[in-house]
Amino acid sequence: MQLEKIYSLGLLGEKMKIMYYPGCTLYTKAKNLGELAKASAEILEIELKELENWTCCQAAFPLVSDNIMGLISASRILINAEKESSKLTTLCSFCYNVLKRTNHILKNDPEKRAKICEFLEEDYKGDIEVKHFLEIIRDGVGFDGLKEKIKKKLDGLKVAPYYGCQILRPASVLKLDDPENPKILDDFLTSLGCYVVDFPFKVECCGSYQVINQKAKDVVLSCSHNILDSAEKNGAEAIALTCPVCYFNLDKKQKEMAQKFNDYKQIPILYFTELLGLALDVDKKLYDFGKHYIDPRPLLVEKGLIGNQVAKNKEDVQ
Repeated sequence: MQLEKIYSLGLLGEKMKIMYYPGCTLYTKAKNLGELAKASAEILEIELKELENWTCCQAAFPLVSDNIMGLISASRILINAEKESSKLTTLCSFCYNVLKRTNHILKNDPEKRAKICEFLEEDYKGDIEVKHFLEIIRDGVGFDGLKEKIKKKLDGLKVAPYYGCQILRPASVLKLDDPENPKILDDFLTSLGCYVVDFPFKVECCGSYQVINQKAKDVVLSCSHNILDSAEKNGAEAIALTCPVCYFNLDKKQKEMAQKFNDYKQIPILYFTELLGLALDVDKKLYDFGKHYIDPRPLLVEKGLIGNQVAKNKEDVQ
């Protein structure tokens, strides 16, 4: 039986029920992205039902058009999700990109769909919709509805929204927002009370998974430094994003940027769910700010968003 489809605030007293695909990174390096999203969802009356027996989506969409086997992992996820729900949400930008593009092929290419279903010995009707968690908030809760749930406005915090590539392109398939001038993350941050800093590099690539290519090391550092430099020069005190790979390149690589670029200035990098959690006042034990290379706590204390007594380990957070 499918999950009850509740996708608006029209039914008072009812939770919005959405099938949820976490992906691999949210249980390892990106726990701050996933755990705070789940806690925030409860406050927003969204029930995220984790897909059972999920596997890796493969993390990268195959660029060779006849690479059918490159679609198998994501197809299996979509087929399993369709058995239980009409919508599937995810937080990781790479998972979102892979799942939505694979779903587009399954819905629009009968020949490939038939081959994939035959290989998996499954049937796919094409009824599932893939939604990013930001879409669930925007289209289901509404940014005005989100404002009503806020317990602590993030007033005075100057945040630059960084979109990157994976949740916007290809725009003809993903259809999340305008790929050149997106607003969804801007509007989300505004609803939390942040001062949103617009900057020209918010849709530029950070270097992505070229970070694992030793020969492209300098390319990634240059791309990521340009993003940080642009945000900082436009007045940002922090950057908010959705992607674990972008987070790694922009946060963890700042040590190397400091050694390479004379004009480098450090800037904290935050998952959008960390800011959402702060605004909704979720359990502070869920935060693990110690995972950040650039510690955001001094800034958050200065802005009065967290207490002065904040230890390095999440077990000690007051």
